[in-house]
Amino acid sequence: MTVHPFIEAEQQAGHSVKRACELLRVSRAAFYARRNGEPGPRAVRDAELT
Repeated sequence: MTVHPFIEAEQQAGHSVKRACELLRVSRAAFYARRNGEPGPRAVRDAELT
């Protein structure tokens, strides 16, 4: 289950992305990378293995 849509909705509602990420134990870097469409390090490694 991904929490990124929830964090995005919280941001649009005017709440703190930093606090939402802290509560959900997600790094802000990962949230913004996914939002920008960049694959994360694990996805890159998985693709290399596949």
